[in-house]
Amino acid sequence: MAAVVVSNVAAYWSASDLGQQLRHAMESRSVIEQAKGMLMAQLPGLDADGAFDVLRRASQRENRKLRDIAQQIVDREPLE
Repeated sequence: MAAVVVSNVAAYWSASDLGQQLRHAMESRSVIEQAKGMLMAQLPGLDADGAFDVLRRASQRENRKLRDIAQQIVDREPLE
């Protein structure tokens, strides 16, 4: 009986962790898509792939997560 309870608790926490990870991934994707749209609006001729490349290069240059760079753009803070 105890083994069943332990197994159920482990399954619950595993599912809970996965749900949190998926939620965070969806939030990150939303911010990245918003930042890409803002970049495309500001830079005529820039497509979605090019906007992602701008974010990727800024992330590498500043040694920060791409999501954080995207959030900075969405918040309309200047990049360094």
